[in-house]
Amino acid sequence: MTRLELLTLLLSLKALLEDNKADKALELINEVISEAKRNDK
Repeated sequence: MTRLELLTLLLSLKALLEDNKADKALELINEVISEAKRNDK
């Protein structure tokens, strides 16, 4: 993940959390984790 991609992800999560959409933030986190696990193999 590049620095720009990481920054974009963090800003997206921050916006979701500030908008009281923790469920959507968690969904995004889980998708990123799943993708990272797939790419790790």
